[in-house]
Amino acid sequence: MMQNDAALQDEKAAPSYPMPRVCPVDPPPQLAGLRAGPAASKVTLWDGSQVWLVTSHAGVRAVLGDRRFTAVTSAPGFPMLTRTSQLVRAAPHTASFIRMDDPDHSRLRSMLTRDFLARRAEEMRPVLRELLDEMLSALVSSGERPVDLVTGLTTPVPSKVITLLFGVSEGDFIESRSAILIDRGYTPDQVAASRDELDGFLRELVEQRVADPGTDLVSRLVTEQVRPGRLSVEELVPMCRLLLVAGHGTTASQAALSLLSLATDPNLAGALAKDESLLPKAVDELLRFHSIVQNGLARAAVEDVRLDDVTIRAGEGVVLSLAAGNRDEGVFPSPDTLDPHRDARRHLAFGHGIHQCLGQWLAKVEIEEMLAAVLRWMPGVRLAVPFEELDFRHEVSSYGLGALPVTW
Repeated sequence: MMQNDAALQDEKAAPSYPMPRVCPVDPPPQLAGLRAGPAASKVTLWDGSQVWLVTSHAGVRAVLGDRRFTAVTSAPGFPMLTRTSQLVRAAPHTASFIRMDDPDHSRLRSMLTRDFLARRAEEMRPVLRELLDEMLSALVSSGERPVDLVTGLTTPVPSKVITLLFGVSEGDFIESRSAILIDRGYTPDQVAASRDELDGFLRELVEQRVADPGTDLVSRLVTEQVRPGRLSVEELVPMCRLLLVAGHGTTASQAALSLLSLATDPNLAGALAKDESLLPKAVDELLRFHSIVQNGLARAAVEDVRLDDVTIRAGEGVVLSLAAGNRDEGVFPSPDTLDPHRDARRHLAFGHGIHQCLGQWLAKVEIEEMLAAVLRWMPGVRLAVPFEELDFRHEVSSYGLGALPVTW
């Protein structure tokens, strides 16, 4: 009976997750306290369910690299991080390959790998540089100050890259629907409606490419995978949606926060202005520091797993805090300091293991080029409003800014 009482007390003590931030550019301070304790701690989600939370760098890597944890949303115990998380469970045919395990995951992902290699991302650099010079030239020459770098730069650039890859011109439509899919402020019905609209657009696009293929990414998949029967249209549509949503929302959010650091951190701005060759290293550090996947990644155990001093049972859910892992002082000394000279390549911003972000090289090139362009066109860039007035997007799964007003 005493053991039962203790168990009930432990359940009641499980803190709510996600936890509130104190400083908008730092993870919730409670995460550091949990990281100093057991390998995993129980937390309570919005629906009252209790799951394990992993906060250490080593723990996050261990779970993401362990096939005994599943990414399939319908698995017993899989954490529903938001109200809209249930949409995939209710309609599994809408799931993209990031919600699958091998062999389905690797079969579908391998069809895209060559399009997102580091070499292919580098080939995009001259195109990006030309686009950015055009956009920033227009912003600077307009004579208007302050300028909002979210609407003027970080939102339209990833959208333009995606439309180039897909060979389409409906950037505004893609932007608006993609934004709803990652915003917890919308109801499940609103998110489902936007998903269905986006899927309808993509299905029409695929059918057009089947009838008349071009040279874009969708045409290549149609020609090499759909026509020979290796990929169905029903599988291709969620794959394309994943590329649109992940390629736009996450890059836009990370770019906005990176530019915020450029405008507010003299150490970063000075280092990059003095030596632009630091950009790749600085972008890795910015990815570590900001860790925009603010609620982490969800998994469920399919068998009992011992994680250091904690046993996670089959059917129990696990949430992996990438933000906490990226502030692990055992891996990154003085982790709350943004250091553009740090070797931060072991960061977890893109995840780890078989589901590590496919578009990471392209995202890094986009952010590098946006930072370089702002340094070229807006020397001495700085905030045009008090820091306290900035609109941080706490309701969006990819943490970012609603606006970034700057002058220079």
